[in-house]
Amino acid sequence: MRYLLLLLSAVTTFSEANALELTVNVVDKNNNAVNKVVVFVTPKAGVADLPSNNHKLVIDQQGKKFTPYITVMQKGQNVVFSNKDDITHHIYSVSGKNRFEFKLKAGDSKHISDMNAAEEVAMGCNIHDWMSGYILVVDTPYFTKTNTNGSAVFTLKNPGQYDISVWHPQLDTPSHQITESHLLSTDKKTLTLTLTKPLLPIPKQVGQEEFEFLEEY
Repeated sequence: MRYLLLLLSAVTTFSEANALELTVNVVDKNNNAVNKVVVFVTPKAGVADLPSNNHKLVIDQQGKKFTPYITVMQKGQNVVFSNKDDITHHIYSVSGKNRFEFKLKAGDSKHISDMNAAEEVAMGCNIHDWMSGYILVVDTPYFTKTNTNGSAVFTLKNPGQYDISVWHPQLDTPSHQITESHLLSTDKKTLTLTLTKPLLPIPKQVGQEEFEFLEEY
């Protein structure tokens, strides 16, 4: 038993020593930090030996908007839509394999558990056609959004070859993202990714006029 505990301790210590800390800084062409863009890191070796994210994500409908405007998740992760408005919403995804459509009355919530395709998911509301939002489904547990300093920090389990991607629905590039491949060692690593294309304006989340809702809603 003592030998087994020592062996497990040694494996854990080795695993922690083998991990690496990666900081990705995202800047524009003028070297200004870019806030609230998605950064995700995908190991070339695959994700089979990595733990999946299992925490629940929540997308609110509040003030006739999707909050947050952008959500990033690992495929298979759970997401809950929660209507905090005092009116009904009719939520839908525009296209792709992660299709959904449902009505959500005031105060209700809807659990979605079958987002199993890695892709960009554009969302809207059939009642309030100015509402827009996005989910990015990725095939990696390493993802986040940049902070006010334009930084995203990851603790990667293993060194190796990684694709490092930056995504935003208003990024004016193919697939709304840029990707670079890097060989990462066990040393602390800091990388800077520069957006050579600007972020286009986010559509205004405001209706032009109020109207009476259809009786069916």
